[in-house]
Amino acid sequence: MTLVLVLADAALQRVPDEISSHPQIKQYASRRGKSSGEVLLDRAFHHSAMKRLAKHGVSAEKMGRPDIVHSTLLQILETPLNWENKLEVLIHTQDDYLITVNPKIRLPKNYVRFVGLIEQLFKEEKVPKEGEALLSVERVTSQQMVRKINPTGIIGLSTLGRLRLLRNVASNVAEFEKPMVLIGAFPRGHFEEDTKRILDETFCVDSSSLTSWVVAGRLVYDFEWSIGIAQARVGQ
Repeated sequence: MTLVLVLADAALQRVPDEISSHPQIKQYASRRGKSSGEVLLDRAFHHSAMKRLAKHGVSAEKMGRPDIVHSTLLQILETPLNWENKLEVLIHTQDDYLITVNPKIRLPKNYVRFVGLIEQLFKEEKVPKEGEALLSVERVTSQQMVRKINPTGIIGLSTLGRLRLLRNVASNVAEFEKPMVLIGAFPRGHFEEDTKRILDETFCVDSSSLTSWVVAGRLVYDFEWSIGIAQARVGQ
């Protein structure tokens, strides 16, 4: 059994065309030796430019947070579940790109190096360019992602869901032959409507809003417990 974990509606995108000519974006890209369209949107560096998106009818509230994906991946890739090939990680972005993460990848712990890696991925569509892909990206909608993966059950974790202990959710997820769980990888708000439509059930696992990486890390451990990996690794 493999848990398919999707970082959904991820705030991981290149600078949109609407603000690519903004001085803040152009200066940032120039310092890094790239064109404006090649760099990732990052609120930490592009806050002023992102204010302009509202003039183009684009809500930037959930955009420009690559650090959320980075922190969450660091939490879940170096786990027994992944080491034992029981975890499949996907990133589905707000602009409908699907990134497949090879469980063999050794993700850079340095955020700057991570950003450079994702920029390279969007440019070349796979990393490394030759040989087995550690990361690959393609244009895929939420519905197309479901058809591609063909899970037997799809669960979303959201503050809008039914309140339930995460360990109980993980136990239920483990009953599916090929479960898919979606965790939002954005700073605030809720799943997009297209994302909500693919969910079979939605659960809230705490009375307060938790960060994506905390939820993902706890889910992976509780799933390990539910399928016996946690116990087996300590001989119990």
